[in-house]
Amino acid sequence: MSNEEEEKILPTSIAQEEEMESMVAIFADGFTLLSSSREPISYSIHLQTKEFNNNDISRLRLPDDLRLTVSYPSTYPDNDIPTFDILYDKTNITLHEIQVRAILKTVATVAQENLDIGMPCVYSCVQAAKEFLTNGGLDQAGLALLSDDSLACILSYLATSKEDIDEICITLPILENAARQNVVWKQLCQRRWREKWGYKQRWERALENFNTQPDEHYWMNTYNNEEEDAKRTYLTRDELCNLTFDWRDWFKQTPQNGLLSTGVGLSLLTVVFSPDGNVSSYIPMNQLMWKTKGDNDVGISCISLGRHGRERAKLHVIRLTNWGWELRDQKYYILRAVDEVGLPNVNKLWEDLTANIIVQERPEWIKSTRSRYEINRREVPDDEDCKALPW
Repeated sequence: MSNEEEEKILPTSIAQEEEMESMVAIFADGFTLLSSSREPISYSIHLQTKEFNNNDISRLRLPDDLRLTVSYPSTYPDNDIPTFDILYDKTNITLHEIQVRAILKTVATVAQENLDIGMPCVYSCVQAAKEFLTNGGLDQAGLALLSDDSLACILSYLATSKEDIDEICITLPILENAARQNVVWKQLCQRRWREKWGYKQRWERALENFNTQPDEHYWMNTYNNEEEDAKRTYLTRDELCNLTFDWRDWFKQTPQNGLLSTGVGLSLLTVVFSPDGNVSSYIPMNQLMWKTKGDNDVGISCISLGRHGRERAKLHVIRLTNWGWELRDQKYYILRAVDEVGLPNVNKLWEDLTANIIVQERPEWIKSTRSRYEINRREVPDDEDCKALPW
């Protein structure tokens, strides 16, 4: 060996010796020297952590004597990273090969990053291995043993919302493929829509479409499409004419002792907006007609209601938070689309208003024009829009 080659090896050996001595000082009883001589240097460091020991579920999966072995090649730390492996002192519990590879991949990645900047790496590698264990790395590696179909079935029970799926996939990226499967999103659609207006029709329509055009991501796409559609605040003519509305007045017509009682608690009738412009009901409507501005069939946001060519009210289309439809006039009427025609408990449509009725005092500076009788107080839902209705 030439003098020049010896000069290159000497600093490398010194660097290895110094790093090993640092590991002895840092890890103390957790350090075990494996090599009988100084060349090549080989040792192990105990990987069990306090945080992991406090996790009762995870502790069952991790051998108490799990160690990371480190072997220095002659060119470390200048040109190569150490060789790493997993070692057990004595145990009947061992990790699966996939879990071992996951730990070593994490360690090797950190080692390579340190090599790129010319730094010793063992301490960083040990810390990375411990973080991998305490942050659920073994769980994720263990999931790799299951097929995407199996993972999807598990996820369909664990995920009760889209936010759950997103959070789980951030924590366990290995579930990303499984999280897009139909079995997950079909379950999610049913959970989500069951709480919304129009559940039965929406669910039956989705099932029918799936049977005619099955796709591996059908239910995920359908979920997202329905969420986007729920933001829509207009009706088409066909939609409007296929809905049945429960009609209520904002207030009863005659006050008592200066108090105007609310009318939203009492259903007056159910109506249908016919394609020919009539308003149909089981009670004669005396030629009540409806029309839209400019005969807009695509985006109906306001409906004019009147008799004999005279406008009686303007019904503004409102999308409710439960995905239902409301037609609201600022003075007289309020209508809500019935979820399923024939259901006995139509009052559930109005619980957000009727459950919070308050008595509102009329300010002296506001003139009452709603009735020829004096109105000093009125019953209204405790809602800012309702409290702003004209007197």
